[in-house]
Amino acid sequence: PYFSLQHIDVHGTKVLEVQEIIELSGLQPGINIMQLDAAEAAKRIAVHPKIKQITAQRRLPSTLVLTITEREPVALVVGQDGFIAVDEEAVYLEKVSDLANWHFPLINGVPLDPGLKVGDSIEAGGLKSALQLIVSLDQDFLQYVAEINAPSDLSVSLKTIQGVEVRFGEPTDLERKIGLMQSLLMENGAIINNDTVEYIDLRYNTAPVIKRKGNNTK
Repeated sequence: PYFSLQHIDVHGTKVLEVQEIIELSGLQPGINIMQLDAAEAAKRIAVHPKIKQITAQRRLPSTLVLTITEREPVALVVGQDGFIAVDEEAVYLEKVSDLANWHFPLINGVPLDPGLKVGDSIEAGGLKSALQLIVSLDQDFLQYVAEINAPSDLSVSLKTIQGVEVRFGEPTDLERKIGLMQSLLMENGAIINNDTVEYIDLRYNTAPVIKRKGNNTK
């Protein structure tokens, strides 16, 4: 009885309910803590689509400690009948119909399989390239991003809330491209904005190409 399981402590949850985690483990109080299969319990819990990582450790004489790392949404993918919340690894976390409480960049142009379900890893279009761009951006700059268009890995572009399009092309040399974009838009906003500029092209290893409204390109 001294080594019977009496407590299951769950750490790291932000969205998931502790009781839900305990139920997924399949463990019942009273079993011998030395004989329970902690790895198997962790495996049962890990099937939940919002769990990225889990560890299970015995704390003698009677406690099992579960440490959870949850998947967190970083973007919303535009679908035919709503939006799909995804994490940075393009895992489908949940379907979203009301954007009121969701403040994440929108990713458009991704050809989604109608058979997708929660927990799937989405491989379509340039989604992973778009997510790579999002996680590379400064958090302060994300508030200025309206959407990212990602029909393919070779064609990723960003549109600011002011309506300026920034063409990234392939997700290579991102640090340089992002630095150029943020410098142009944040330090020169008075002269580079939706009233003066149609798009900024960063696809080439040269100075940015700026297409001004009125067909003038610099």
